[in-house]
Amino acid sequence: MNRRNAINSMVILSIGAAVFPGCSGKDDTVIKLKNFSLAGCEGNMLSQLTETIIPKTNFIGAADVNAHEFTLLMVDDCYEPERQKKFTNGLKEFDKQVKNKYGNSFISCSPVQKKEWLTALESKKDIPEEVIFFYETAKRHTVQAFTSSREYMTGILKYNIIPGGDFKGCVPVKKA
Repeated sequence: MNRRNAINSMVILSIGAAVFPGCSGKDDTVIKLKNFSLAGCEGNMLSQLTETIIPKTNFIGAADVNAHEFTLLMVDDCYEPERQKKFTNGLKEFDKQVKNKYGNSFISCSPVQKKEWLTALESKKDIPEEVIFFYETAKRHTVQAFTSSREYMTGILKYNIIPGGDFKGCVPVKKA
C-alpha cells in the first residue's frame, strides 16, 4: 500500500467516525461537573422545569438567564456529597413519577400537565422525599438566578448602580 492510499483511507475513516455517531438520534451527551454528572436528557428536563417555574411572558423567563445552569453550579459547588446524591436521585425519581402519572417524561408533557404536576408537588401529598428535595432546591436556585439577573434588576426593580446618578454639578442648589 502506498502512502497516498494510506492517507486517503485515514481521512475517510476519520470523517466517518466524526459524522456517523452524530446520526444516531439518541442523546448521549453528558453534563460533567466537578462532583457529579448528568445525562443530557436530565439537563434538558431541569431546563424545562426552571422554565415552567418562571415562564417567559412579556419579560424574560428562567431559561433566558440559564437558571438550570446556575442550579447545577450551586449544587455542585455548595452542597455536601450526600445532598448532591439526594439531588441527582430526586431528579431521576422526579421524571419517574411524571412517567407514572402522565405516561411520558416531563419534557414531553404539555404545559398544562407540567403546571398540574408542580401544583401537586407544592401540596407534598404522596410525593417521595427525594423528589420534594430536588424540586425545592431547583425552585430556590431558579428564583435566585432570576432575581439576581441583570435584566430583572434593571427591568423590574429599576436598580440604579450609582445612587444619586441624576446629580448635575453645573446646576446651582436651591435654598430650602
